[in-house]
Amino acid sequence: MPHRPNRTVLLGLATLSLLVGAGVAWAATGRERSLAVYPAQHVPLRFDHGQHLEAGAECVTCHDAARTSQSPKDRNLPGHEECETCHDIDAARKGKRTDPPSSCTTCHPGFDPTVRMEPAKLVVPSANLRFSHQQHVEKKVDCTVCHGEMKDVQLATRQQLPKMATCFTCHDGNVASNTCKSCHPTEASGRLRLTFDAGLLRPMQGNPLGLDHGPRYEFNHGPRATVDRLTCQQCHSESYCQTCHDGMQKPLSVHPNDYITLHPVQARAGTPRCESCHRAQSFCVACHERTGVGMDADASLRPRNLKVHPDYQAWVEIIGPQHHGIAASRDIGSCISCHREESCTSCHSSLSTRRQINPHPAGFTQACKRLAGANDRACLKCHTPESLAEKGCR
Repeated sequence: MPHRPNRTVLLGLATLSLLVGAGVAWAATGRERSLAVYPAQHVPLRFDHGQHLEAGAECVTCHDAARTSQSPKDRNLPGHEECETCHDIDAARKGKRTDPPSSCTTCHPGFDPTVRMEPAKLVVPSANLRFSHQQHVEKKVDCTVCHGEMKDVQLATRQQLPKMATCFTCHDGNVASNTCKSCHPTEASGRLRLTFDAGLLRPMQGNPLGLDHGPRYEFNHGPRATVDRLTCQQCHSESYCQTCHDGMQKPLSVHPNDYITLHPVQARAGTPRCESCHRAQSFCVACHERTGVGMDADASLRPRNLKVHPDYQAWVEIIGPQHHGIAASRDIGSCISCHREESCTSCHSSLSTRRQINPHPAGFTQACKRLAGANDRACLKCHTPESLAEKGCR
């Protein structure tokens, strides 16, 4: 198969549907590329890149125009002129047999020139990026760096366009710029453009910066937004944040109905998540004191706390189904969502400055000596070493 003289291959291995642009695909890091970066294509062709490479063709044989391309809007796809380097299209149109095959149906399956004059059109929108192939050619970036090996690829699609992680091999802030604006279009405000006709620019699973905006991202973005505030501001303005964080009312997607009752368990399990929005001392403690939940809250506020704990006297003093000791033995996990050991030892300890209430059942003395003899660390939570010695437990 004849082909043009060998040239230094500095161009990415381009394809019939490939060289519409390349660059950093913020949202395109998984198997699928972001539609907002690489819009959907329709390529009604039959082609085998591996076959052409094996026959001796090079990237520049079909995609020579990409050497000087400075914009993703450039259509760096081959036409009949490039194909005629090897395929005798005129002879095939006259009914002659050619080698390699050169009839219309060789590349345009199902096309019948007696039925319609033109084959189905290619739909290959330009990439929504800032990109110059010429710059990368001059930097001696090899084809396979961006587009991978093509020897096993037949008809290439947008799946052969580079991922963001691939671009980061060079765009690391040292070899080349790693700022978002280097490759992504921006609005007049200077922030990244997020909305395109093809879709919404949104980081997906596997994003190399750890910015996966997947399902329920609104629930866990707080710590990330606190640490990487400048990164967030590449796309979002403060007014965007204030649509939820207006200081007046939180949307139900963040805090659902009856969240006051439910929040203690989540707060204990994920304090950093809460602290991305709330300060423990100025928000949590103050709210607990106002509602009568805090240990030092005024007794007059106790009636407000009935939703969390029942009648205070029954909860603390009267032994029965509503006593807190019964509730704790039934579901201690519910208790520790709000309380620590210090809450218990404020009463159930020989060190307590309040009422000292013995939590041990009758006849515990023998068990006490056995447990203290094995490991008295738990005992020392409430007792001094001297008091244990007086009881004969040490």
